Amino acid sequence: MKMTEEIKPAPPGFTDEQWRTFAAEGLLHVENALSEKQVEELLGAVNRYVGGATEKEHTNKVENIIAKHHEFASLIDLETHIGYAYDIFGDQTRLSQNDLFMRPPGSVINHWHFDGPRAVPYRVFSPVLPLKLRIGYWLTDLPREEMGNFVYIPGSHLPDYEAEHAGIDEVAGQKVLTCRKGSMTIFGANLWHRIQPNHSDVTRINVFLSYTPTWVNGYYFQNLEDYPDLTREQRILLRPYGKSQEDFSRPPAQDQPLYLGGLERPAPEPVERHKVRRLTRYEQHLRHL
Repeated sequence: MKMTEEIKPAPPGFTDEQWRTFAAEGLLHVENALSEKQVEELLGAVNRYVGGATEKEHTNKVENIIAKHHEFASLIDLETHIGYAYDIFGDQTRLSQNDLFMRPPGSVINHWHFDGPRAVPYRVFSPVLPLKLRIGYWLTDLPREEMGNFVYIPGSHLPDYEAEHAGIDEVAGQKVLTCRKGSMTIFGANLWHRIQPNHSDVTRINVFLSYTPTWVNGYYFQNLEDYPDLTREQRILLRPYGKSQEDFSRPPAQDQPLYLGGLERPAPEPVERHKVRRLTRYEQHLRHL
């Protein structure tokens, strides 16, 4: 494994304007996040590893795509998005899910839902910040509706939003995402959303990454042996701790800090590195907007 003790500065995350949009609507969309070359490389990897091995009339999902096909490993800490997760979760940021979706014409439709548990949702415990941040990269153009588009209800992530939804009916105020390939969508798990049918002649292809605090489990446990060429940051973000609950709750000293940029709170006396209280960028700045 390629390792270095040099700690990098934190990549940029939310601008003030972006945070205001995200906080109010629950979703932020960024066009042209990926270059044409990056899109072509990812689509090339999809074709090499998936090709025609998909079922018509089904949504084809490849779970933990990074572990299965290492050409996707660059997504772990891609600088176009990792700063957004780090702004919220700080040095306990973890990549919990990484899935490839292919929705061919006529594939099944997702009903209204939010992510995570339904009986006692994440927002019961964290009504302001999401306990899961989802990053979507769109690898095919979606210039019009009914191409397997993402539909969401702005503001439905807020703690005072009490409506429940089911089925696929339109909801007043909903928005349908149309976008170009290479764009990026960031949203919190508390946001109500669904997927439109795909009545086009194009298979919709996208990748969804989910970031959580290290101690939110229930997703993929990674094995370090599966990743021979990770950088320091990629290794830490995957949190290959097996099933050691102690490490997920309190990451080991060598994994702290993840990036430079967290504001350290002075301690009354010297403490070990992994015990230093470090404020996230949300705590330092974003919550005051």
